[in-house]
Amino acid sequence: MVRLTLFELSKVWRRRAFILSALALLAVNIFILWYSGLGSASAPGLTAYKKLYEDISDMSEEKKHAYVGELRETIDGVSFVENILLLRASGMGEQFAEQELAENPGVFERYYDLYTSGAYLRYTDSLAAEKTFIDRIYSEESKIYGYGAYLQDVQERENLLGGISIFGDAQNEDSFSSQNIKKSAADHAALNTEGVSWISSAPITAPAQNMWSDLLIIALSFLFVTGLVSDEKLKGLAAVTRATKRGAVPTITAKLLALLVYCFVTETVFFTVNVLLSGVAAGWWDLNVRLQSVAPYMESSLNITVLEFYALSVVTKSLTLFAAFALITGLCIVSGRVTVPYFGGAVLWVVSFALWRFVPAASAASPAKHLNLFALLRTESIFGAYLNLNLGGKPVSRLVSSLGLGLAAALIGIAIDLFLYRRPVGQSAARAFRPRPLPFRPHASLPRHEAYKLLITNHGLAILLAFACLIAAQSLSNTYTPSSTEQYYQSVMLSLEGELTEEKEALIVSEAARFDEAFEEIRQIDTAVASGELSEDVGDTMKAKWQAVTAFYPAFERVLDQYELAKNGGSFLYDTGWLYLLGALGVPELSGFLLLTMGLILALSGAGAMEFSSGAWSVLNATKTGGRGVLRRKLVLCALAGAIFAAVPFVFRVVSTVRAFPIHAPFTPARMIPLYRNLSAAIPTAALGAAKLTLQMLCGALMALIVALLSFWRRSHIQTIFLAFLLLAAPCVLSALGLKAAQSFSLYPVYAWFFT
Repeated sequence: MVRLTLFELSKVWRRRAFILSALALLAVNIFILWYSGLGSASAPGLTAYKKLYEDISDMSEEKKHAYVGELRETIDGVSFVENILLLRASGMGEQFAEQELAENPGVFERYYDLYTSGAYLRYTDSLAAEKTFIDRIYSEESKIYGYGAYLQDVQERENLLGGISIFGDAQNEDSFSSQNIKKSAADHAALNTEGVSWISSAPITAPAQNMWSDLLIIALSFLFVTGLVSDEKLKGLAAVTRATKRGAVPTITAKLLALLVYCFVTETVFFTVNVLLSGVAAGWWDLNVRLQSVAPYMESSLNITVLEFYALSVVTKSLTLFAAFALITGLCIVSGRVTVPYFGGAVLWVVSFALWRFVPAASAASPAKHLNLFALLRTESIFGAYLNLNLGGKPVSRLVSSLGLGLAAALIGIAIDLFLYRRPVGQSAARAFRPRPLPFRPHASLPRHEAYKLLITNHGLAILLAFACLIAAQSLSNTYTPSSTEQYYQSVMLSLEGELTEEKEALIVSEAARFDEAFEEIRQIDTAVASGELSEDVGDTMKAKWQAVTAFYPAFERVLDQYELAKNGGSFLYDTGWLYLLGALGVPELSGFLLLTMGLILALSGAGAMEFSSGAWSVLNATKTGGRGVLRRKLVLCALAGAIFAAVPFVFRVVSTVRAFPIHAPFTPARMIPLYRNLSAAIPTAALGAAKLTLQMLCGALMALIVALLSFWRRSHIQTIFLAFLLLAAPCVLSALGLKAAQSFSLYPVYAWFFT
């Protein structure tokens, strides 16, 4: 069995495409961890924690407490000095500055020299980042310093429960709240402050709570499990393995053992890399202290060290990954198409993520939030926090129930795989349930023949139509509701549209006078309040009338911008609809671009692979047209399909825009829109829309060509899908999840460009 397991592992691990993919994802993981640790002007990076470690590594707990308290006092004093200087510089803040100085005597004088010298910047490069960093470590250190009081409070709550008469009757003693308090006290009873020594949380949580690593490992696992089962089926080897001496059961057992080994090795490698990178960037903090030394994990009831927490995290993540992909292996066994495991696995993980992310923690459905596969990957919540779930009115430990769920899922996956693999469910059975393609009519047109193979035989048209429906649903769900200021701007601009006339100029002048009057009245009221002629409450009441007028002034400023253009030989144009259509305003186009990308990848991944999997490429090379001729025509067809499909998001963006904002004057020069004032006078607004559409169609054609070339290069559906996703879609997924810089490595900036 060991040799068979190693053989199954080597079938995937020795493939160059898998090795390159694993290295690429590991590189992406390293980049994300590095980028997220850089920090910003207002947030500290991991290097700040390294400097802190160098300062406090040899201190006792009492000295740490005094040192961090002194840091907090100093940064508060420096911030006070800056606040006073800003108030004085604001012109009208002198009175508030004097009041602050009176309430905090001596603070300004004490810290002014330190502020001007800049010597307070010990860990970061700006006051905002320094204060954020020190406030964070002060909060963490204070919590850990009071850990003994926390344990005492947990026990006192149980004593208080027994001493209050309202809990004295049997009914209340059997309630979930009462039982939860008792269980919490019992679970924490064996804990004490021994071994608890505060260490900063960021260097510890950075590797443990890295969701990006989990997502990248999940992506790599799809490639592993399909290579383990699906590729074997595509080559017709599944029936052969069942007829060997070992037979079906030992073979699938070896595959599952190979999957288990893969999960442990991959999780260990990624987690170890994360820990090493965190140590290099943030310092080598002591990992042998109790887990409760880390502030976010202080509530844990486990008597373990940080290093043991890391080990438990790797084991739990590995078993969870195995359980999920054991279930996905069942899809690989029964499906006749390699895309089915991807779709099924995506549904499994997306549903789990949705439960973990969107189910309210305080709702009756809270167990579903914590008992799903994605929640099992959040080991910081399982081992680093304390929670009892309300299951049937009884408090059940989240740790126990989560591990029980993971074990049950793994056993179910194993049972399903053993049952399915030993039965004669192969390609023929799966194909019986496939929809039959449209009938083929012979003809002499090679482009028509290749189009039929690509769109009908390979189901490309069905996939593109399905994704077109998703794009339509996503676009039409964007209901733009004009705000009150936009409604004001719309009414004014629609009455002004066209050439500048005396009547239109008079309207603008009268509106400007109305706003000037409102601002002057507000200024006079503020002066009266400042001099004591009016109380502040009376002043606010009097200003309310005029502030209702000035609230629309930002919209009127847009009118004035167009007025300046109109005076120089231009004309008025209501531009909001055009700005939404071109992408300068409204919902970003990222979600539509992702759907477009995934649709093209799934629809065109078989452009070249279908020829090689059937052995037809050798025959095509012997024809008059030859393989190169077929390749050229396929690339043209793919580019055409990509361009046409890329027009779908734009069409539905037009529909969703015109439902809320009128789009007028398509032949008015685009420079009449203030955002495009520097364009040539010969370019009409309709040309901008056409250029936007053309640009997006070119992006679609380019992505389609990339997918087709990958398909001819790798000669495999699975490898094409994976590599195309990594190259075209992964940067946008990372951007959607918050890593905005990642979109620079994709075509999205070109696709979403609105010509400014």
